[in-house]
Amino acid sequence: MEEPLVSISLVAFNQGPYISEAIESVLMQQVNFNYEIIIHDDASSDNTPEIIRKYASKYPEKIIPILQEENQFSQGYEVNASFTIPRARGKYIAFLEADDYWIDPGKLQTQVDFLEANPDVSMCFTATKHIFSDNARKPKLKRYRKHDAICTTRDVIALGGRLVDMGGAVVRRSIFEDVPAWYHYAQIWDLTVPLLSLLHGNIQYIDQVTSIYRYNVSGSWTQNNKKNFDRRVRNMKKSIRVADGFDQETNYQYHKFIQKKHNPMIVEILLLKNENDQDFDELYARLPVISKLEYKFFKRIGVFKLWEIYRHNKRILTGY
Repeated sequence: MEEPLVSISLVAFNQGPYISEAIESVLMQQVNFNYEIIIHDDASSDNTPEIIRKYASKYPEKIIPILQEENQFSQGYEVNASFTIPRARGKYIAFLEADDYWIDPGKLQTQVDFLEANPDVSMCFTATKHIFSDNARKPKLKRYRKHDAICTTRDVIALGGRLVDMGGAVVRRSIFEDVPAWYHYAQIWDLTVPLLSLLHGNIQYIDQVTSIYRYNVSGSWTQNNKKNFDRRVRNMKKSIRVADGFDQETNYQYHKFIQKKHNPMIVEILLLKNENDQDFDELYARLPVISKLEYKFFKRIGVFKLWEIYRHNKRILTGY
């Protein structure tokens, strides 16, 4: 059998209600090349593994199941770099989480054609539609631009995980051939994969809506991070550590962007921490004067929700 040109990394954990739709959305792709679907289940306790086994037996030539008996995410592993991509044979890697799905049958063909024609591009991604689990909010589109565009380095750094929904992304597998240590500092792949891609080429946005992103699904990373402040602090620290590693690897040529990205994150961490905590002084010392004043002001007010509103509005105005 001919080697696949594309490997799809489909990751799942307790997503029994959704995973069939995700798999079917991959199988509906209209392409002129072979592809494989590597499905990683991270020791789900629901019927997700059973559904994966059913599809793997029906499509043995396409689907490669990886069914964990112990949860790997909780042990600090980023499952793409650690488990699915090492098994991948394709020249390109596409990503999908099991509670999301593709809606454009030409998605893979469009992105692969673009990457084949543009060897200087290491990653391309598309627009996505967000749907909300509570049905209280109307769907909305997530777009980088209203036209096709190469992403600026500043935007990749400033937007971080807000740049791309990974279900819309395709990268060259070659970017994972020598993964730097900082990539593994966090399990936040919509942050780490774009930064890794920057080391190998341009990142291209294609202004087509190809994917659905289910927002705030019960048990999702977003929902857990929003409700649990300790988890939020840990994840922000990990994000800072990742960007610090990227900063060092790129000889600090983007340090200004990274510092601006980190300042509000550090203020938020400090507002959620105790001044007697071990790394409080170290983090505070990293802040410029204006950010220190922001911290002191919102600390005195003592209402964290006001800081969240302020940061949201400032992010809209400045991008950071």
